[in-house]
Amino acid sequence: MKIRYFYSLLAAVLLLFQFQCAPKSSSLSEIPGGVELSTATQTIRLQFFTDNTVRVQKWLVGTQPDSSSLVVLAKPVADLKIQTNQTDSTITLSSAAMQVSVNKKTGVVSYTDLQNKALLSEAKSASIEPVALPEEKAYTIRQEFSLDPSEGIYGLGQHQDGYMNYRGKEVVLVQTNTDAVIPVLVSTKGYGILWDNYSKTVFNDTPEAASLQSLVAGNIDYYFMLGANIDGVIAQYRGLTGVAPMYGKYAYGYWQSKEHYDTQDELLAVAREYRSRKIPIDNMIQDWDYWDGNPNWSQMFFDLKKFPTPTAMMDELHKSNFHAIISIWSGFGQNTPIYKEMEQNGYLYPTVGWAQFRYYDAYNPAACELYWQHNSKGLYAHGLDGWWMDSTEPDIVNALTKEATEYEMTRVGKNHLGSFAKYLNTYSLMSVEGVYKNQLKENPNKRVYILTRSTFAGQQRSAATTWSGDIGADWSIYRNQISAGLNHCMAGVPYWTFDIGGFVIGSYEGVFCYGGKDPAYQELYTRMFQFGAFCPIFRSHGSETPREIWQFGKFQPTLLKFDNLRYRLMPYIYSLAHQVTAKGYTIMRGLPMDFANDPKTYNIDDQFMFGPAIMACPVTNYMYNRPPEKSVLLPAASLQTADGKPGITATYFTDSQLKQQVKQEVVPQIDLSWYGGRPSFVTDSAHSIRWEGKLIPTETGKHQFHLKAFGTKRIFLNGKQLNYTYQSVEVYTEFVELKAGTSYDLRIESESKGLGAYKMLLFWRTPSMLAKEKLPVPNIAKTREVYLPAGTQWFDFWTGQSLKGGQTITADAPIDKIPVYVKAGSIVPMGPFVQYATEKPEAPIELRIYRGANGTFTYYEDENDNNDY
Repeated sequence: MKIRYFYSLLAAVLLLFQFQCAPKSSSLSEIPGGVELSTATQTIRLQFFTDNTVRVQKWLVGTQPDSSSLVVLAKPVADLKIQTNQTDSTITLSSAAMQVSVNKKTGVVSYTDLQNKALLSEAKSASIEPVALPEEKAYTIRQEFSLDPSEGIYGLGQHQDGYMNYRGKEVVLVQTNTDAVIPVLVSTKGYGILWDNYSKTVFNDTPEAASLQSLVAGNIDYYFMLGANIDGVIAQYRGLTGVAPMYGKYAYGYWQSKEHYDTQDELLAVAREYRSRKIPIDNMIQDWDYWDGNPNWSQMFFDLKKFPTPTAMMDELHKSNFHAIISIWSGFGQNTPIYKEMEQNGYLYPTVGWAQFRYYDAYNPAACELYWQHNSKGLYAHGLDGWWMDSTEPDIVNALTKEATEYEMTRVGKNHLGSFAKYLNTYSLMSVEGVYKNQLKENPNKRVYILTRSTFAGQQRSAATTWSGDIGADWSIYRNQISAGLNHCMAGVPYWTFDIGGFVIGSYEGVFCYGGKDPAYQELYTRMFQFGAFCPIFRSHGSETPREIWQFGKFQPTLLKFDNLRYRLMPYIYSLAHQVTAKGYTIMRGLPMDFANDPKTYNIDDQFMFGPAIMACPVTNYMYNRPPEKSVLLPAASLQTADGKPGITATYFTDSQLKQQVKQEVVPQIDLSWYGGRPSFVTDSAHSIRWEGKLIPTETGKHQFHLKAFGTKRIFLNGKQLNYTYQSVEVYTEFVELKAGTSYDLRIESESKGLGAYKMLLFWRTPSMLAKEKLPVPNIAKTREVYLPAGTQWFDFWTGQSLKGGQTITADAPIDKIPVYVKAGSIVPMGPFVQYATEKPEAPIELRIYRGANGTFTYYEDENDNNDY
C-alpha cells in the first residue's frame, strides 16, 4: 500500500514538473481528425477532411473563428486514421497520404509527403490584425509561404495579364467585368491551396516569400490539398466544394449570339439561315433588351411587341434542333413587377445602377426564391433551355476596374450575411446557385445550363460557364484570353469561354474602328474562332457587327472547317465532359497539368492540351492584314487655354444640360476617370462638363479623334461639330485635315443623365500613325513556334507526321489552320459530319489511334439531356 502511494505521489510530481517546464505559450487538445493548439497569441486548428486534404484555421486567442463556409460543402471523413506525434517543439499529424507539422511556439505549419519530402511550408507566423469596420468585428489576415524556386504556380481564376505562371507576380482578387476570382492555387509539385475568404485578396510572390492577404476576415481559413498531380489536386478541390454537373450534349456544340436580336423574327431568321446553309450549330442566345427600355430592365418576361409569341418561337427552335438561353440580370428597372415586389420585401440594395436599376440581395435565400418565381413564370415557362446571368460581379455602375468595383460594392454597405467589405467577391456564387437549385427543384430531370460573367470557388457545382467579359477586339487582348482561360480552369472551375471576335471591336482597347467588314478584323475573328473551337464552350458573341459565319466573306470556309471539326470531335469532347463530372477532370489544360516533369512547359501560355490527347496552338498575331493603329492620348503639349497658357479649361455643371456651373479649372489633358467615387461638387446622377481651349497639332495632314467616354459627347473644331465614323461605347470622328503649328478652337461637351462611373479621355490618331496603316503588309511567315513537351512522341493532327518531344519546331500556320498535335498513345473517337450534336446517334465512330505508347480512353454515351447519367 505504501509502495503504491509512493509511485502515485511520484507520478503526480513528475506531471507537475512536466507542466511547469512546458512552454507557457501553448496548449493542445485533440479534435476529430486533428488538433487544436494555442500559442501566446493565436489558436491554430489542423483538421484532416480526407487523407489528402487538411483544413488550417488560425484566430486570435480569446476570439472565435467563423463557423460556416459559403464554398466548402464537405465534412471531415469520420473514420480517418490520423497519427499524432509531438516533440518539445512540434506536433506532427500523419494521414495515409501526407504529414502536417506545426511549431508549438510560432504556429507555423509545414507539409511533407510520407517520405518526409518537403511540399510546402508557411514562411512565418500568420498576421491577424484588427480592421475598423462599422457594426462588424473583423481582421486583415496574411499568411506567407515558402515556395520551391523551381515550381510553377497557377489558378486564381481569370485575369487579363497575359501570363499563366504566377511566380514573381502580384494578382489582386477582386471581381470585375473581365476578371473572375477563384482563390485556388495549384502547384507543379502536386499540391494546392483553397483560400476560403470572400473579401479583397492579394496574392504576391517575391524572392522572400509568397503570400495571401485578405482585407476582411474573421480568421485565417485555408485548405491544403495534395494530389499526385494537378488533376489530383483539382479532384480534391471539387470533393470539398462540389462536383461540376454535366451539360446537355447540345451545350458542347456551337453557340451563336450577338448584342442583341431586336425581335423574335430576327432571331428565328438567323436560326433558319443556319439550317438552310447546313452550317453546324446547336444554340441561339438572346441577349438583353427583350424588354421595353431601361425602366423595364430585366423585367423577367418578353415585351410582346418584340417577341409576340415566345412559346411558339421556342417550339420552332426545338423542332429545328436548336436550344436557346436568354440574358437575365440581377438588377431591375423601376417599372417592373419584380422590382416592386423585391422592394416591398426589402430585398433591393439602395444603390441605383447605371441603367437606373437596383440589384437584389442574392445572399438572402428568400430573395433568390422570389427571383426564380418571376424567372420561372415569365421566361422558363416558354421553354427556355438555360440562362445567361449577366453582370454577376455585380457591376452596378460600369466599374471597369478592380479599384472601382471594390469602392462601389463596399459603398452598397450590407447584404443579408454581413458587409460587402467581407463578402465582396461571392455575389456570383450566391446568385448562380440560387437559379441552379430552384430550376432543379422545379424540373429535376433536365440538366441546367448557366452562362455568367463572374466566378467564385465552388461555382462549378451550379452548372455555370464563365465567359471572360466585355473584351475589345485586339490581337494582344485575344492572346491574353488563352492564359486567362487556362488559369480559370486550373483553379478547378472547368467551363470557360470568351467572346469570339471581341464584345466591341473598336472600344475597350479594341482597334477596329473601320467596322466588321474590314479584312483585318475578319482575320482576327478567324483566329479567335479557331481558338474557340478548342475551348470547353464554343461561342461567338459581340456588338457592332454581325457574327454569323456567312458574314465573313473569304474567311467563311475556314470558319466552317473548324465548326465541322468541333462537331466531328463531339464523341471525344462529350466523353471528357463525363470525366469532368465523374473524375474531377479538366478539359482545357495548361501544359504543366500533363507535363509537370518538363519545366520548359511552366511558362508556356499560348499552347494547351484539349483533353489528354490534343495540343492546340492558336495563332495570336496577324499575318495577312495590318490592323488599324491604336490611338494615343492627345498630349498636353498640343493644348492651350484661350489665353495661351498650358492646358485646357474644364467647366463642371451639376445638371445634364451645361447650365448650372459649379466649378472651373485648368487641366493639362482631357484624361478624366471618376472610378471609385465622384468629387464632392458632382452629384451621383446628372452632370455635364465642357472643355474649351486651343489645339495646336505638330503634324500636317489627316487626324482622327477618339473619345473614350460614357454618355452623350460632342467635339467641335473651330465651332464645327465633327461627325462620328464609328460609334459604340466609344467614338471615332471623321478625318480632319490639320496643319502643324496652327491654332484651332477646341470644345468638347459631355452630358450624363444616368448614374454610374464616368470617364472622358481624348485620344487621336495622327498622320504619321495613319500612314503606317497604308504600308504594305510585311512578308510575315505563315508559321508559329511550337514547343513539343518532352517525354512523348507527337503527331501532326493535319498530316500525321511523327515528331519527337522536347524540341521547339516551326509549324505551318496559314489562315485555314492552326498547329494541332496529338500525343503518342492517344485514342481519339471522332464522329460523322452533323448539323447538331445529337443528329446521328447511330452513326459509326471513327477511332483514331496514335501509336508509340500504350493508351486508354473511356468512351461515354447517355440520353444527352437528363440527369440519369
